[in-house]
Order: sequence, then C-alpha cells, then structure tokens
Amino acid sequence: MALDRRVVVFSFVAAVVAFCVAQDCVTAAGARRYVAMQRAALEGRGQAVTVDEIMTPAVRDSVRHGLLWAAAAGGAGVAAGTAVARRARRE
Repeated sequence: MALDRRVVVFSFVAAVVAFCVAQDCVTAAGARRYVAMQRAALEGRGQAVTVDEIMTPAVRDSVRHGLLWAAAAGGAGVAAGTAVARRARRE
C-alpha cells in the first residue's frame, strides 16, 4: 500500500515538473521570437512589435503544452500505480 502511494506521489511530482519544463521551453521560445522581431524592426527589416503581441499567444501556448505534458506524465504514473496495485493484490 505504501508503494502505491509513493508511485502516485512520484507521478504527481513528475507531472508538475513536466508542466514547468514544457511551459518554460515554450515561453522562452516566445521571448526569443520577440527579441528577434524587435531587433529586425530596429534594423529596419520589419515592423515593431509589442511584448503583448508576441508573449500573450506564447504564454497561452505554453500553458496548453504544459498541461498536455503534465497529463501524459500523470497518466503514466497512475497507470504504473494501478499496475503495481494489481500485482500486489495477486501476491
């Protein structure tokens, strides 16, 4: 029973970490895109952009990606916990 709880706690922690990593990667890509577009505008090769124009969709996408990865990690953990619990009941 304690092993089941540890698997569930570990899967929850893995889901939180997966969310944070995925969200950070997508948000950082948005920030890099903003900097590139702003540099191009300063050099006269494009239009000026605001932070909100670039980062609002980037943050929305980052949360979506983070939730998808967290769900995958959490689902895998719950599946593993279920398998461990079934095996323990058989023994």
